[in-house]
Amino acid sequence: MKLFYILALNTLFTVLFWSPHTLSKEVTSEILPAHKLIKALQSGGHIIYVRHGPTNHNEKDRYSDDFENCSSQRNLSKQGRAIVTKIGATVRALKIPVGDVLSSPYCRCKDTAKLIFGHFQVEPGLQFSISKNEEKAKQLGQQLHKMMMNSGVDASNRVFVGHTANLKDGLGIWPKPEGVMVVFKKKGKDIIYKGMITPDAWPK
Repeated sequence: MKLFYILALNTLFTVLFWSPHTLSKEVTSEILPAHKLIKALQSGGHIIYVRHGPTNHNEKDRYSDDFENCSSQRNLSKQGRAIVTKIGATVRALKIPVGDVLSSPYCRCKDTAKLIFGHFQVEPGLQFSISKNEEKAKQLGQQLHKMMMNSGVDASNRVFVGHTANLKDGLGIWPKPEGVMVVFKKKGKDIIYKGMITPDAWPK
């Protein structure tokens, strides 16, 4: 009888607190250490998801559709700009081939994309999903997964620059810390999670 009540309480808890926002596409993992990931990127053919660089956490996003107004957003800190600038110099020194770079319309993402890769295109579908309701957040996560699956990666690497929650909602991967690169590889109809390169893991 006691076991029955425990199972009943667990079921009630699931019904009350389960949310579709927690769902994400499952991806296969074949984790590599940072130095092997970097070597793999030098050969091209990968998908990179970059979380924007370190930000001023005393700033808050005042959500609106005016993404050009950086003063209403949380932006890269001075240290954050220095970190992503250094990553960009390292990426170029290592001759990592980069193709299309798609960025969230938020200023912190566009600045990260520009400082690391030198070019980008704004993709509205990469906007911060955590600011949306559950249905819209789930939709943005699914859209990210679809964009990755439709990526035409070849000799270069395809890049997405965005936020934490989008990747968590879309592929079940939480990208930490700020400035991290999350590496994926397409394999047939699957997308393989290969690991992360944190800002301090790049060669000196």
